[in-house]
Parts: sequence; structure tokens; C-alpha cells
Amino acid sequence: MCKHIFSLFLLLMLFTINSTAQTLQEIRSSGNYNWGIGNGSNYSQARKNALENISESISVHIKSEFEHIIKETNDNVDEYAKSVVTSYSSAVINQYEERVLKEEQGNVEVLVFITKKNLQEVFKQREQIIGDFIVQGVRAESEYRISDALRYYYWALVLTRSHPDNSKLRHNFSSQQDEPVMIGLYDRINRIFSLLKFEIVSIAEQQEPTQKQFHLAITYKNEPVTDLDYTYWVGDGYSSQISIRDGRGIAIIEGQAASEMSTLRLRVEYQYGNKAHLEPEVKLMMESVTLPYFERAEVRIALKDKPKIASSVASRGFSFIESNMPEYASYENMLTQITTAIQTRNHQMAKPFFTDEGFEVYNKLISNGRVTILDQQRDTLRIIRYGNQTMVRSIPMLFAFNNNREKFVENVVFTFNQDKKISNLSFALGQVATNDILHKPTGFGTLEEKYFLIQFMENYKTAYALKRADYLEAIFDENALIIVGNVLKPSPEPTDRAKLMYSNLPQERVEYLIFSKKEYLERLNSIFRRNEFINIHFEDNEVRKTQRDDKIYGIQIAQHYHSSTYADKGYLFLMVDLNDTLQPKIYVRSWQPQKNEDGSIYGLEDFRF
Repeated sequence: MCKHIFSLFLLLMLFTINSTAQTLQEIRSSGNYNWGIGNGSNYSQARKNALENISESISVHIKSEFEHIIKETNDNVDEYAKSVVTSYSSAVINQYEERVLKEEQGNVEVLVFITKKNLQEVFKQREQIIGDFIVQGVRAESEYRISDALRYYYWALVLTRSHPDNSKLRHNFSSQQDEPVMIGLYDRINRIFSLLKFEIVSIAEQQEPTQKQFHLAITYKNEPVTDLDYTYWVGDGYSSQISIRDGRGIAIIEGQAASEMSTLRLRVEYQYGNKAHLEPEVKLMMESVTLPYFERAEVRIALKDKPKIASSVASRGFSFIESNMPEYASYENMLTQITTAIQTRNHQMAKPFFTDEGFEVYNKLISNGRVTILDQQRDTLRIIRYGNQTMVRSIPMLFAFNNNREKFVENVVFTFNQDKKISNLSFALGQVATNDILHKPTGFGTLEEKYFLIQFMENYKTAYALKRADYLEAIFDENALIIVGNVLKPSPEPTDRAKLMYSNLPQERVEYLIFSKKEYLERLNSIFRRNEFINIHFEDNEVRKTQRDDKIYGIQIAQHYHSSTYADKGYLFLMVDLNDTLQPKIYVRSWQPQKNEDGSIYGLEDFRF
């Protein structure tokens, strides 16, 4: 039993709240309190036993509300209720009171209690988190961010199953009418699985070593998914997780299983236990109870009568939208040879098509890992000219690393200079984020300016993957305001730049970390040295422009950070000066782990010029 209240006990040890004047008789008999009395040879032991008893009291109080849930899993309702109480431990610490009833040598008695009204407030807080998850899930689903939608819905379901009023909670999922939360979440998750479609668009094979590549088109409501995570059966177990973008996926089968396989089996990820540490209450529940399982996450595709097998994994070419112009053929020829070099790992074959700097980026991005080109025949590449550059968007690639099981798909953008040499490679923004910028009104900027902004965001994202401290050093202003932590607050001794534009938020913000450019880059270099790979995934971006003629933009974006040693989610704000597109500058960079109480994140309005 102790294990169920251990985390609660450790947290309660950190806080002491003065007890009110209630009598012991009132606490024990009025019915308005949950309470526990503990005895021990010293204060610590007595309090520990009291906490165990109040945990038991709360468990008994809410146990009956979970009987219908544990029927699904054949769990023990008493153990389930205790696990639920444990998951509330961090919230309860601010509500409990305690009183020492006896303190003698070798005989101490402690009372710990909480009003049932305050306990209901704790449950209400969890209800709010559930509602927030649902709102995020609905938004993600509408943008075809299926990995995010499944994660938010599933985590909301896990927390709903821990709420004593689980059968009574209601939410408006579709702006029509309220419906029971539990039923609505099961329905949303199952509906996603029923509307997800996996299609094999081509199969490529090679002989030595034996390998088959199944190139997939993945759609939701007949539109390419923005993102999705899955694993697949390789013959003796499931593969590592694949994170895909913009509806392009792959399954690579090797060895004897490649020739014997008659059915491609995939499993869509929806629990995201590996990310649960981002939400401590979810993590505690996922670690201590049997979780709901969705059979529809299992996908099977019969391989009979599938597309003709290509002769080689390196045999595919590319074509362009509006490819009637003669110059398109030269870009097509170059990219075909470059992708052949990638597939055959003959990287010197690609070198003539790059500038020196571009080939250095190529080596960091391509040749240091294991890269697979995904099938491109579902659509075509696009060429965009802006300034004296030409952008080719984009070729989907699967990235894998020798010392880590994580794999992810990124769409790679090639940037050519005026001499038709590749000067840069970058990871593309998702289509939703790109469209959000391109569809801004004319007053936001010209089409060329919008592409410069897209290019900046893609280069910023890719710089972390490439560990390009040199690039990050170049784009941060010397006096940039760089803030990491739980809050945003001006430096007590602001830099010259910060004196011109500093946060106008209230001064009573409680905690912050503020770095100089030098300190921040030293911190980044340390992170780069410790990690084999870093991958950043953006979502929910909002880009605004200052009400001035200057091309200064505020970028607010949800950021998923994932590396070989660490992962987190937070909210990023960048204030970027693109007046000189060749030398963009970041004036402000802030990161916060959670949104503000009103649901906002920090942005342009929080700074003065």
C-alpha cells in the first residue's frame, strides 16, 4: 500500500499549511473531511502513516465511481482507486492541512485532513486539463495532425478514467451539443482509425542485402495526413517508431522476411507513453493502471496484386509542376543523380552539384546517418524563385541513426544559387504552417517576402538538426534577449537592445532564466556534443508582423523537441528582423513549457520598441 502514496508523501513533506481551528471531533464526524491519523515513534513516521490513511480514506470515498471502468480490464477496483489518488498527489499538496495530536518521546500522533470541497477543486482542475486536451485534439484533427490528435484524445481519455465524475463529464466536441466525454473520446479515436487509409503506392527491392521497401500513401478523409507515427512488423517483432510528414510513409523489410511476407502489418501509435513525462498526471496514470487498447490501431495490407516491383531502390526519378519550361529538365536531372548518390551512398557523385558550403550541409544532413528516399510518384516537385535563389520543394526522406531506434521522415528542400549550384538543404515546414504564411493578406508582405520568412523558419529548424552553431551564432543579434524557463521577465540589467524593446509584463513573475548570446551558444554546443541527433517538429504556428514598415515578424509556435537523450514540448516565440534577407537577425527568443493562464503565449505585444 505504501507504494501508492509514496510520491504523495514526498511532496507533502515539502509543504506545511497552518491548520484552522476545526475540532478533531468536527473533522472526524461532520462528513465534510477526508482525514487520516498516523502513529509512530517519531514525527516523520507518524505523518507517513497518516498520509497512508488519508490516501485510503480518499480511495474509499471515490472507489465506487470506477467500478464500471475496471470491468473492461479485470483490474482490482481498490488498487485502481489507490492509483488514481496517487496521480492527484501533486495537486493535493496545496490543499491539505495537518495537526500534531500527540508528541511524546517515542510516541507521536499526526492528523492529516482535507475538506471534501477542496478535494472537489482538485478534481475540477483535472477536468480543466481534460477539456484543454480535447480542444487541442479537435484542432489537431482538423489540421490532419493525426499523431497530435490521437495523443491529445488518448491522454484526455486516460485522465477522464481517473476522474471520480467520469461518467458525468460532458464536452462540446463538434459545436453542436454537449456529449459524455468518455463516450465522445472513444468515438473520436475509433473514428480516426476508421478514416485513416494506408495505401502501398510502390515497392522497391534490392538483392544484396535482401530488402524490400514498401512506399506508403497515408491519408485521413482522403487528404494526406500532416503527421503520423507508426511501427510495422519485420518478421520477428515490430520496427522502431517511424514519424512521418505530409502523408508519405515507408516500411523496410530485410532478409528472409522480405521474400516470405504476404501481409504488411502496421500499428499506429496512439498512447505516446514515451512522451507522457511532458504531462506528469498522465505519466502517473499510465504507469499504474491498465490502459485502454484500440484494436483498430492495427492495420493489415495484403500484398497480393500490389504495384509492380521496381528493379532497384535507386531507380526513381522526379518531375515538376509546370515542367514545360526547358530549364526544369536540368533541375530534374541534377536531383535524380543526387538521390541516386544518396541511395547508393556514393556521396562524391553528388558533390559537383553543390557549392562548398552546400556540400558541407549535405554531409552533415545526409552522409552522417542512414537516409532512405521515399516514393515521389504521388505528386511532383515545385520550383519557387525568390531573390537570386531558386527553391525546390521537396523530397521526402527517412532518417535513421546508428545508436538510436528513432526514425523520422522529413521533406528536404534544396536551395540553388544563381549559378544553379545547391547552396543549402533544409527540413520543410509542414504544409499547414506553409499555407498559413502564404495565405496571409498582401499587407503582410509580398510573395517573395513570405518565402523568405518560410526559408528562415526552415533554416532555423534545420540548424538544430545539423548542430550548426555557426549559423545560430550568425542569426542571433549580439544583444538578443534569450529567455528560457517558466516565465518571461526583463533582465534586471538589460542589454542595449533589451533597453529598446523589453517585456512590459508585470514585475512579479516568479522565475526566469535569461542568457546572453554567448551563454546561450555555449549551452547549445554542450547539448550538441551530447546528442547523436536532434529533431524539432513545429505545430500551431502563428506569424504576425509589427505595425511598421520594417520587416520585423513575431513567430509563435508550439515546438516538439526530440533528441537522442532528451525530449520536451513547449512554446517558442521569435522576434525576427528580415529587412536584410541575407542576414536575418533574431532580437528575442523565448521558450515556455506551458501556455499562460489565459491560453496565450508571449509575443510581439509583450515587447516595446
